[in-house]
Amino acid sequence: MPMAPRNISIQDDLLIKPAQREDMDTIAKFIRSSASWYEEFVDEKDLKEHYVDEKWKEENFKKRDFYIGHKIEKNQRTPVGTISLQHFGEVTYLGYIYLHTDHVGNGYGHKLMDHAREICEKRDQEAMVLIAHPEATWATKAYEKYGFNKKITKRKEILTWKNGLLEEYYEEGFHLYHYPLST
Repeated sequence: MPMAPRNISIQDDLLIKPAQREDMDTIAKFIRSSASWYEEFVDEKDLKEHYVDEKWKEENFKKRDFYIGHKIEKNQRTPVGTISLQHFGEVTYLGYIYLHTDHVGNGYGHKLMDHAREICEKRDQEAMVLIAHPEATWATKAYEKYGFNKKITKRKEILTWKNGLLEEYYEEGFHLYHYPLST
C-alpha cells in the first residue's frame, strides 16, 4: 500500500484526512445528529456545544485540527465521522469525536482515535485527554474500551488540571478521561 501523505491515514475501509473549512458543514451535521441524545443530562447552557451553528463552525475551525473520516466502499467515499485535536504542550485534547448516527457501532470511532494516537505519537505527546458526561454511556464505554481511564470526576479539579487547560472546554458534569502515550 502506498504511503499516505502527512496526517492522512487509511484505517482499513476508512480514509481520514484533515478537514478543510468547507468540511465544517458536514462536521456540524455529525455533531447535531446525536445532539438530542444529550438533552436529558447536559446542562442547558452547554447544549450549544451539541447544537452547533455557523459561529461555532468558524471559531472552532480556527482553533482545532479537525479530521474527517470517509468510508470507502465500491470506489465511493461517504463521510462518517470526525475527530478534533488540540495540542497543549505534552498533552493533546480530543474535543470532538463524533460519528453520524447512521454509522455508530461500526468501529469508525476507534479508527479515528487510532489516527489521533498516531499523530500524537509522532509529536512525542505524553497523553491524549477528553471530557465526557457519565450518562453518555455509548461514549464512555467506547473510550474505556479503547484504553482511556477516568482520571478526574470533580469539576474544580478538572478546571484546575494542568493550570486550567480544559477550563474553556468543560461542560457541567463531565469527567476527564486520560490515555497515556508514554511511560
